[in-house]
Amino acid sequence: MYTVEPLTPQNQDEWDVVIQQCPNTTAFQSLAWRDALATAFKQLTPVYLFIKQQDAVIGGLPAFVFQPIPGIRLWHSMPWNLFGGIHLIASGQLEPETLITSVETAAAEKGWCEIRWTLIPEHTATYGTLLTDTGYERTDHFTHLLKTDGNVDALWHAYNKRVRGAVRKAEKSGVAVTDTDSKAALSTFYDMYLMTVKRLGGTPKPRTLMQTLLQRKIAKLAIATYRDTIIAGLLYLRFNRTVTLWCEASVPAFLKYRPNNAIFHYIITQSCREGYEWVDFGASPPENTGLIAHKEQYRATQTDFASYTKVISPLKRNLWTRSEGALRQIYTWMQ
Repeated sequence: MYTVEPLTPQNQDEWDVVIQQCPNTTAFQSLAWRDALATAFKQLTPVYLFIKQQDAVIGGLPAFVFQPIPGIRLWHSMPWNLFGGIHLIASGQLEPETLITSVETAAAEKGWCEIRWTLIPEHTATYGTLLTDTGYERTDHFTHLLKTDGNVDALWHAYNKRVRGAVRKAEKSGVAVTDTDSKAALSTFYDMYLMTVKRLGGTPKPRTLMQTLLQRKIAKLAIATYRDTIIAGLLYLRFNRTVTLWCEASVPAFLKYRPNNAIFHYIITQSCREGYEWVDFGASPPENTGLIAHKEQYRATQTDFASYTKVISPLKRNLWTRSEGALRQIYTWMQ
């Protein structure tokens, strides 16, 4: 028999200790990530739970309640289709049906109009059928993972020859890549990031989110410079056994010097030398074949995962669906 216990200021220091014992957890399950999101987005309320068996903590469930407009609240095990779900120190300690039912009961009591679980790849295989059998709609996603194996030379020779050529070209052109904690560099990177997101038609993350992640030492900012000018950058996350490539930006006029290839190679090399087992290149839109091909040139392997959604209140969910596009445009303009 197990129980759940809310994360509180009194017990929150235990969270990372527990979650790092759970296989394949990433920065998105860390306490720093929870705090950064709660600080940057007032619409997100953390509802993190410890999972206990008798008096022993055996895992955790990170989640947020998202309230984009008054009266609309959605429970997501992690926003933006990032990994959430149930995390256990050892497998086989839990019957997930009871935990899923408890979340649905809370949804009915608290008026959440939607429940969404986004599972890591291993749990997609383990719990996915249970969720679809109980009325959840499955949406497939994929990321690209690179196993480092602790061997920089082997990784270099595994790259596609075009990647090795691009990295060499960056070096010969005088492109240098370093990590930085400079506030001026972050400002330059963020301006470049906003232009990159606008060019690609996306929705930018707020600068406060990046600042908090950097201050909590869970993120690093790698920048590429050419003749003392920052021409590209990538904010990446480091936690447990995984490095996650997250927010990337570049100046189109300097892409001929291949700064992005240089940054990718720099982060992969650092990850390998510092003992991280995996580099996660992040999820890709299925239609973006160019981006997918780029990631696979580093020999990163497509890895499938899924999110599972159950609508509790169709009327409220439809209201949010109709409002979402306009609100995203306003938010993007504000950034």
